[in-house]
Amino acid sequence: MADLSKQGQGLPPFTVEVERVKIRELVNAIGDTNPLFLEKEAALSERYYDIPCPPTFITLAFQEFTGAYFKAFEALGVSLQNVLHGEETYEYLGEIYPGDLLTCHMVFKSIVEKQTKSGSMFLITLRTRVTNQRSEEVLKATSLIIERMA
Repeated sequence: MADLSKQGQGLPPFTVEVERVKIRELVNAIGDTNPLFLEKEAALSERYYDIPCPPTFITLAFQEFTGAYFKAFEALGVSLQNVLHGEETYEYLGEIYPGDLLTCHMVFKSIVEKQTKSGSMFLITLRTRVTNQRSEEVLKATSLIIERMA
């Protein structure tokens, strides 16, 4: 059960390096054939500095590369077997490129208990602010996690 006392707290900042190979793996996995995400020349012709990260790349940083979601669940006392991913939104404030070193600041913004016909659940909102190696804020992410209670 989510620890309500953790509301407003968060994880220690975590970092992830954006690797070109990981961008390619993602676009290949989702079948994206847009040359913007595959060929540096195509990105340059569109006035990008390099191949930009695809819009959902940051989700991999939270889940796979850093395990941040799992660390958040552990810190909140949330059982993974009861978790549903409810929603994810991103506000891009700048481009993210290969070689960028991203620092992520995740906060447990709100934890709300709701009663439903089938029992109670917790709606957990995670807010993450992402800066690059130049301390430029490049992304704000909001994740809604649902913990179902048995």
